[in-house]
Amino acid sequence: MNQISSKLRKLVPYFALVIFFSSFAQENQVTGNVISTEGVPLPGVNIIQKGTSNGVVTDFDGNYSINLEAVGTKVLVFSFIGFQTTEEEVNNRSVINVTLQDGGELDEVVVIGYGTQKRSDVTGAISSISAESIQDAPPIAPEQILQGKITGVNIVQNSGQPGSASTVRIRGISSISAGNDPLYVVDGVPLQFGSANNSVSLGAQGGTTAFSNEVSNPLNIINPADIESIDVLKDASATAIYGSRGANGVIIITTKSKDGAGENLTYDNYFGVSSVRETLPFLSADQYRSYAESIDEPYSDLGANTNWQDEIFRTAFTQNHNLAFSGGSSTTKFRASLGYTSQEGIILSNKLEKYTGRFNGSHRALDGRLRLGVNMTYANLEDDKVAISSSINNEGGNILKDALRWAPTLPVYNEDGSFYQVGELRINPVSWVDVEDLNKTNYFIGNTDVKFDIFEALTFGLNLGYSNERVDRYTLAPETHPSAESEGGRASISKFKNTTALIETTLTYDKQINDSNYINFLVGYSFQRFENENTFTQANQFVSTATKWNLIQSGNTLANTSFKDANRLASYYGRLNYKLLDRYLLTLTVRRDGSSRFGENNRWGTFPSGAFAYNITNEDFMQDSKISNLKFRLGYGITGNQEIPNNLYREQLSINGSSVYVFGGDAVPSVLPTNYANPNLKWEETNQLNIGLDFGLFDQRLTGTIDYYRKRTNDLLLQFSTAAPSVVETQWANVGEVENKGFEFGITGDIFESNDFTWTSNLNFSTNKNEVISLSNENFQRDEIRTVNGSGVVGFQNGIQIIRPGLPLNSFYGRKFTGLNSEGMETYLDEDGDGEADLLVIGNANPDLTYGFNNNFRFKRFDAAVNMRGVIGNDIYNNTGAEFSYPVGAPGVNVLESALTNGTSRDEQAQYSSRWLENGSYLRLDNLSIGYTFNTANISFLKKARIYVTGKNLLLITDYTGYDPEVNTRAVGVDYLAYPRPTSYLLGGSVTF
Repeated sequence: MNQISSKLRKLVPYFALVIFFSSFAQENQVTGNVISTEGVPLPGVNIIQKGTSNGVVTDFDGNYSINLEAVGTKVLVFSFIGFQTTEEEVNNRSVINVTLQDGGELDEVVVIGYGTQKRSDVTGAISSISAESIQDAPPIAPEQILQGKITGVNIVQNSGQPGSASTVRIRGISSISAGNDPLYVVDGVPLQFGSANNSVSLGAQGGTTAFSNEVSNPLNIINPADIESIDVLKDASATAIYGSRGANGVIIITTKSKDGAGENLTYDNYFGVSSVRETLPFLSADQYRSYAESIDEPYSDLGANTNWQDEIFRTAFTQNHNLAFSGGSSTTKFRASLGYTSQEGIILSNKLEKYTGRFNGSHRALDGRLRLGVNMTYANLEDDKVAISSSINNEGGNILKDALRWAPTLPVYNEDGSFYQVGELRINPVSWVDVEDLNKTNYFIGNTDVKFDIFEALTFGLNLGYSNERVDRYTLAPETHPSAESEGGRASISKFKNTTALIETTLTYDKQINDSNYINFLVGYSFQRFENENTFTQANQFVSTATKWNLIQSGNTLANTSFKDANRLASYYGRLNYKLLDRYLLTLTVRRDGSSRFGENNRWGTFPSGAFAYNITNEDFMQDSKISNLKFRLGYGITGNQEIPNNLYREQLSINGSSVYVFGGDAVPSVLPTNYANPNLKWEETNQLNIGLDFGLFDQRLTGTIDYYRKRTNDLLLQFSTAAPSVVETQWANVGEVENKGFEFGITGDIFESNDFTWTSNLNFSTNKNEVISLSNENFQRDEIRTVNGSGVVGFQNGIQIIRPGLPLNSFYGRKFTGLNSEGMETYLDEDGDGEADLLVIGNANPDLTYGFNNNFRFKRFDAAVNMRGVIGNDIYNNTGAEFSYPVGAPGVNVLESALTNGTSRDEQAQYSSRWLENGSYLRLDNLSIGYTFNTANISFLKKARIYVTGKNLLLITDYTGYDPEVNTRAVGVDYLAYPRPTSYLLGGSVTF
């Protein structure tokens, strides 16, 4: 007994130690729950121990548990987007429940040019999208995040080919010959994307080339999983800080820094399948045979029953993987990520493979007075393009055109397994997989950002940026393929390089002077240099193309060209934000740009703007109102557009190989000028007025924005014909005006909120009326410009669209179809009775209304998102339908079923007219997602886990008879052999450790 007692006495200290540490651990562990004022649990709230990097996030039910570090006063900081940050002193409490007060949109921080600003202080027209909008429908390209969710922004994905670019227009089309794309700014670096993907000289290959003329999307270099927010600056008040590049709007992309508190490791992925939504109703083999026999015409019949669309379309597979790690201390933070995407196209042999890497880091020193930041992105893309082009004539072919026109009575393969072929110009559609078109892109963009507080209110900033884009394009049509058999094979190599370097310095004075006055004043200087270089080589007549393009010198050189050019932009800018009594807001901005692209007489331009806002909500008489936010905005400013080729203001020379002189028996190519010098050439200027109203009701349960804008662009950059005789045929000058005006309306409502169920809905729509005001001035006169030739057998070489004062851009021009006569021949309007069809405006490719309808639901741990969008009132020229709607071609080629039933005579040839303009209005179910977030409260190493299933392009309601009404081949509203947009199904998940 004594021995036992002795042993117990020896164990007492150990028991005491265990009890002590147990007590200590319990005293330093805090648990609790975080809810909103409506009692709804808040998942994802950041909770950090003040003065440390120790932190956690709440789970799906708003629960958290944190082990405190042994520091002085223990304070927990609770923060969440859209809510007011709250601090709680622990005071030996082990349970701390917190109710976060709704900060709503008013306290949301938006990114503006060279800084940030609270939403409640914004005077311009700015719309924003957060990272939360990405998780429900992960896109391949960043701009797709904005589709149907931002007022005033019309985005058309040019085709369904993986990696295809989108046409993005903010508040209409402002220019005829200069660029209409917005300026993209990534982490503070303005980008100028080169035309690398067009640098393979399609002209050298001839207009009938089957190689894709579609530009790849330059924004593919950015991994959507790395995006924190996208802010769209729309009016002059918001964009004038970017001066000569702000006329078409500005899209600011901010990438993620450290996620939440503590260290986080996140892995997310998805797998998907895609297929063509629907095929076009061409004649089946039986229908084809029956028609040929009914008209007693000979045709090729090898007993096959081939659906050629089914042969070239496939079920395509997609996979995406992203791994991100973030961590650091209270002074140093970082986030690093790796991404991989493999996306097959729904047409054979088409595939995009993408690797991305990003590192964002920040460090604070000198008690926070010095702040250093670095952002770096590297992307490697391999784009295996398919032989599909809209720039072909009747004789040229490609995989889609041949699949439509080939007779269904012909087989895919011969008995020996080789492709069945019928002559050089009637190429087996499936055999186009032997033609190669490979794009390899390497892209780096990075910047270093330094900020130093000279004293409390004055901050010096330095931003150094650099980007390097290299695109190599390789094409091969082997000698065994009919498209190049007569040439002995054909190959090309194009190498394009685009580099930019940026240096910016700023001084910012930010001071709350007293209770009534607040001022923020920014001045800065910026210098950016852009350099492009390209080499192109093309050859044919190879002994063998087994080495592809790797031994191109073994062939007969057809083209061997190169170029290198550069341009520079130097800028001074300033902005004043002043707030009085938290009611009256004033923003004044001015930027002065000097560009090497313009003549010596107009090298510098000044771009000012001013905006005023009245925050009525903060008036005393509004305190007891149901109106929680009411702000009036008024802004006006001038912005510019300098997106034209370099050196147009000076005389340029080129080598003309078709015009030679003979010296000493040798033929010497002539060197001739290509344009006249114009030292007065300058940028286009856009004057824009914006009137807006922001409102919120019922404690921000219902919020919205209404804007009216009118912007007029003058001094358009146009080409004019020179007076004959002249060596130079054209000259560039600043002539003409274009006007855009319209309304934007967006409203968001928390329809239902409870502990178990929430429903948030957003409706937005925009109108835009475009009009050409003038194409002339005192020196240059032009009544109209005909643009866009037709394609295929329906070529209308005088131009199918017209630019004329009083009309909108993208107006269709031609003959008005009035029906078929008794012989089945087309008739057209002839009001003057001269026996010739009148030429008049027959349609408009611009929509009257664009809209989006987005809904988000949560039921306990389930969430769902439904995104719909559409357009109303635009016309589409169905060039594909026109080519295959005349029975004259059959049975030589296949035709649409309607060609046999629409009453058209076999004697009628394919004609361009209003007959083939169709209503392009549509409503698209863009995305439907259902997700489930697991309860990870009892899994110590797992912070969050979620799975989801997503369907894209599930439903399309339209009267348009082509593959898809959302098209842009050769021009807006023109559909010729457009790569169909697929329907996709994705299964994905995300875990955070």
